[in-house]
Amino acid sequence: MKNITYFPGCAGSKNKSLGDVFEKLGLEVELISDWNCCAAPQSHNRPSFFDKVVMPLRNLGISQKNGSDFIYSGCQVCVRQINEAVKTINSNSMLRSQAEYSLKPFNASLKNIESDSTGAIHLMDIITDPDVTVNLLSNTVRNLNGHSILLYTGCYHDNRKVDVFKEILESFGANVNIYKECCGGEKLQNTTPIHSKRVENVSEIDAFFKKINRKADEINSDYIIAICSMCEKNIEDGVELSDLDVFAPVIGLTEYIGFLFGLHNFGDLISLVVNNDGNDEKRKLCV
Repeated sequence: MKNITYFPGCAGSKNKSLGDVFEKLGLEVELISDWNCCAAPQSHNRPSFFDKVVMPLRNLGISQKNGSDFIYSGCQVCVRQINEAVKTINSNSMLRSQAEYSLKPFNASLKNIESDSTGAIHLMDIITDPDVTVNLLSNTVRNLNGHSILLYTGCYHDNRKVDVFKEILESFGANVNIYKECCGGEKLQNTTPIHSKRVENVSEIDAFFKKINRKADEINSDYIIAICSMCEKNIEDGVELSDLDVFAPVIGLTEYIGFLFGLHNFGDLISLVVNNDGNDEKRKLCV
C-alpha cells in the first residue's frame, strides 16, 4: 500500500470518511497535523512574502519533517501556491534564508527545496497512476449507464490525465463531457485559517456559476464533477448567491470516488438524481 501525505486545505471535502476512499484506492494517508491555509486568497489581495511563500511552505515543512517530500491535495490552488513558493526560494538564496528564518517559529523547516523532488501534487495525478487506477477499477460497484456527466477541470492542465479519468468513467457506461475554464480560483474567496469566508465579488461568481450551469444544460448533464475543491467551493457559493431556481448537482472528486465505491453518505444527491423511479421529473438545469 502506497503511503501519501494529504493536505485538505480550507476548501477540502467535508466528508469525514475520506480515509475509506483512499484505503480502497490502495493508499495509506497521513493528514498533515496542524495544517494552515495555503494563503492563496490572502496573497491574491495582499501579495506579501509571508502569505505567498512562508504560509504555503509551512505545510510542506511539516510534511518533510514527518518524512514526506511531497504532499497531495484536492485543491489545484493549494498545489499551485505551494509549488510557486518552492520555485521562489530556489530562485534566490536570500529569499531561501528569509523563508527558513520565518518558518522557525512555526515548528517547520525545509530539508529539501529542489523543485523536482519536493512540492505539492494534485489528487488527479495519483488517481490516474496505473497502480492506483487498478484499484479504482476493481473496487467500483456503480454502473454509470445512462449518466451524463460534465467533468469540470478548471485550471488543471494535464490533459492526458484528464482523458484517462474520462475514459475510466466512460468504461463504467457514463457519457462524459469536459469543461476547462478557470472558476476564478482564490480571487473569489477570502478564506482564513479559521475557515471564515467572505465572497469578494458577488456578481462575478454569480455570472461564473450561470455560465457553467448553462454548459451543463447544453449537454443535458445529470451532474457536475469538480476535480478541484476550490472549484467546487466557488460553484457552491454561486448556488447560494444565484437567482436560479434549480441547478446542476455538483460533487467533488474524492466524494465521487466514494460514490463509485458505494460508500455510505458519498454522493447521496447524485444517487437521487440518476436513480429516480420515473415518478419524479428528472432535474432540469436553468440558464
